[in-house]
Amino acid sequence: MAAGDDRGSAESLLKEVEGSPRKDVAGELVTRSRAALDRGARLRASGDEAHAKLADAVARTWAEAARDVARAAVVEESAATARRAATDAGVIADRDRALLEEAIAQSGRVRAQLESAERDTKEQPARTSTAAASADAGVRSPSKAPSKDGGAPVVPTPKANADGGAR
Repeated sequence: MAAGDDRGSAESLLKEVEGSPRKDVAGELVTRSRAALDRGARLRASGDEAHAKLADAVARTWAEAARDVARAAVVEESAATARRAATDAGVIADRDRALLEEAIAQSGRVRAQLESAERDTKEQPARTSTAAASADAGVRSPSKAPSKDGGAPVVPTPKANADGGAR
């Protein structure tokens, strides 16, 4: 390769690295590449073109390494971001799944309660007398007073009037 090609390539690669958001990770490699470019310039100025070309080639190699490290750092950041997003999506999916299962269970409980209520209303006959309705409400019928011994309720007998009739 020509000396200008290595030197020009190294300089363009160094500009690319300096424009990278992760140029800090390639700092040492950039420093080494710049040092090799300076060495090549000094060798060229002293008339040693062969060693100057070697120094430029070394500078290009360090610059390529710096570019690769900076790119790798950017790709690693992207991968870490994607990994976090995937983990977050998994957590959200797990939470949504739990909420869905809870809603399904609640729906099943409500459905069972409705079916039980419908079954209870179908099994019980319609209440037509007030005595039965008041018995359901916890009010005792006046005709059925409990006995003192706890047995069957005593039904009062009608009292006789002065004229001999029942009231």
